[in-house]
Amino acid sequence: MNLSKKLFFALLLGVLGLGAGFGWWLNSRSAFSAVEAVDLSPVSKTPKTLYYRHPMNPVIHSDKPAKDDMGMDYIPVYAEEDASASSADTIRIDSRMVQNLGVRVGIVEQRSFSRAIDVVGTVVVDERGVSSLNPRISGWVERLHVKAVGDVVERGQMLAEIYSPELLNAQEEYLVALQTAQRFAQMGNVHAQGDAQALVAAARDRLRLLNVATQDIVALEKGAPARRTLAIRAPHRGIVTELLVREGNYVSPEMKWYSLADLSKVWVNAQINASQLAWVKQGDPVTLTSSFLPKHDWLGKIDYLYPTVNNETRTVQARLVFDNPNGLLRPGMYASVRIDTAAQQSVLAVPREAVIRTGTQEMVMLALGDGRFKPAQVRTGLENDSHIEITAGLREGESVVLSGQFLLDAEASFQGATARLEGSAEASNMGSM
Repeated sequence: MNLSKKLFFALLLGVLGLGAGFGWWLNSRSAFSAVEAVDLSPVSKTPKTLYYRHPMNPVIHSDKPAKDDMGMDYIPVYAEEDASASSADTIRIDSRMVQNLGVRVGIVEQRSFSRAIDVVGTVVVDERGVSSLNPRISGWVERLHVKAVGDVVERGQMLAEIYSPELLNAQEEYLVALQTAQRFAQMGNVHAQGDAQALVAAARDRLRLLNVATQDIVALEKGAPARRTLAIRAPHRGIVTELLVREGNYVSPEMKWYSLADLSKVWVNAQINASQLAWVKQGDPVTLTSSFLPKHDWLGKIDYLYPTVNNETRTVQARLVFDNPNGLLRPGMYASVRIDTAAQQSVLAVPREAVIRTGTQEMVMLALGDGRFKPAQVRTGLENDSHIEITAGLREGESVVLSGQFLLDAEASFQGATARLEGSAEASNMGSM
């Protein structure tokens, strides 16, 4: 081998050695750098990506990263891997997906709980103010002073006059007793005077039993002649609801003559759903309005709740009482009624939209934070227009989902199905190895 070949091989060996040394230096430097990274910056474990979801349409999924037609990246959906804060039914969704789903969250809180119940009622006559007039003597109707149903009468107003021989005899007996008592008083016969006064008292009582007015008895005592007719007077203010006789008719004590209804107070019959009965009780204040009288409001109360439920409407009738001094509320009118129920204090409640009813159970979706959600079964109580009472299943201060629960529920079902499919695929791969 000549000198030139030896020199060539020596240079080649030197270059190879230099390259190997440089490679060893690079490898050792990289390893050192890796050790430094681990020591100084602990590596966080990345959650497992279950799938990728379309950013605008959450129904569209992909098993690998993708872009939509507008070039937007699909959103990854992660499996929950924090064993200390999760369970088999907890799901985790990317924050962007949560925003796309329109998820809103509310707080379980203690609050004052009340409800206003709106019902429709019908104005009817207060049955406590209805009077039926029957004559206490037999005779003939000589004159009617109130001749039509619907006429308004005042207390003490004369309604009619009855000619009755029985009445005339009773008055004559009273006048004779008065004259006898006066004669014995003038004679100074004390014993006879006492007997005469007893006769006067008996005759006066008979007139009263025949329904002769006190003012007519006083008139007899002052010397007025006996009346041929008995005056029938209204016992209270009201309207005539029945008139069953006319002038010239013969009447007797068993006959019904007039019916009067006092409208200074009226009843309103309202139907309350059986599901609302837990809210109302006798004595609750009510407010009445009517489209017939738009500028007026009436304040009243629940007077009585009937003990039976209507089989057809599944409602309970409530009897409401209202003062009606001007007579503006007329029987037969329809009216709108608002029942102001008593407020219950310190009731654990959530907004109505938080509760999902499945038919067999009631659920809410708990918001655990960091995109984690979990369904929870609850038991509910009373409801008003905005909130539902929670009697079991939640604690004060917990967060519940108010909107998007069904999408979250679908997400949980989809993730469960995905996990099962992945488990089946892994088992198949293990079996084929």
